[in-house]
Amino acid sequence: MSAPESSLTLVVPCHNEAARLDTTAFLDWVRGSASRRVCFVNDASTDETADVLNQLSEGHPQIAVLHLPRNHGKAGAVRAGMLQHTASEFVGFWDADLAAPLAEVEPLAQVFARHPTLQVVAGIRVLRFGATVQRSFVRHVLSRLFVTAAGFLLSLPAYDTQCGAKLFRCGVVQLLFAEPFVSPWLFDIELYLRLRRLYSDTGLGACVHEHPLTEWKAVGRSSLGFGDFVSAPFQLWRISRHYR
Repeated sequence: MSAPESSLTLVVPCHNEAARLDTTAFLDWVRGSASRRVCFVNDASTDETADVLNQLSEGHPQIAVLHLPRNHGKAGAVRAGMLQHTASEFVGFWDADLAAPLAEVEPLAQVFARHPTLQVVAGIRVLRFGATVQRSFVRHVLSRLFVTAAGFLLSLPAYDTQCGAKLFRCGVVQLLFAEPFVSPWLFDIELYLRLRRLYSDTGLGACVHEHPLTEWKAVGRSSLGFGDFVSAPFQLWRISRHYR
C-alpha cells in the first residue's frame, strides 16, 4: 500500500494575467489529488484578472484567491500568499505563466522524500539532453551574467536564483518570509541569504537543493524590462548592504 501523498500548496502571484492564465491547467492539477491546493494572489491587477480568479475558485475548495488592495510587486505578492498558507506540509510559489508546467511540481516535491534535511527545493533552467529549455539567447546571456555577478558579490553558489519554481517545507516558511523584502523582484536571492543566516554557509548545502527542470519555456514578454536589468547592480548593492 503506497504512502499518502504529502499536502502541498502553490502560491501563484498574478498581475494583469487575465489574457494568458491557463485556468484549465490549474484545475486539472488540483483535481489530480485531494492534497493539492493553489492560492492565487491578485496583485492589484487593472485588467480582468480578479474576475477570472473569482470564477476559477467558485465551486473549487482547493483553490483560494487573495486580492491585494494595492500593488506590492512579485516579492510582496508571494510573501502575502506564503504567510497565509502554512498548513500544508510543503508550500511553494510558481509563476502564473506556467513557463515551468505544473508537471514539474511533483518531481521537485519528491526530492524532499529522498533528502529529509532539505528545507528548499528550487527548480533551475539547465539546457541538456532530455530537457526542453527555451528562451532567447539574449535573455540567457543576461541571466548568466546576472547570476555570476550576484554569486560573486554575495558569495552564493546558486546556479539559477531567479527561476519562479520553488518549494519549501512549511516549518521554514514563517522564518524566511516574516520580514518584507528589500527588492521587489530579486527576493529569491534574499531567500538564500536568509537561509544562510539560519543555517550558516556550512549548512546551506544540506538544506537547499537545485533541481534541473525537464521543461521550461519563456511565455510572452518578460514583465521585467531593460530598466530593471540596468537597476540590478543597485538592487544587489542594497541587498548586500542589508544582509551584511
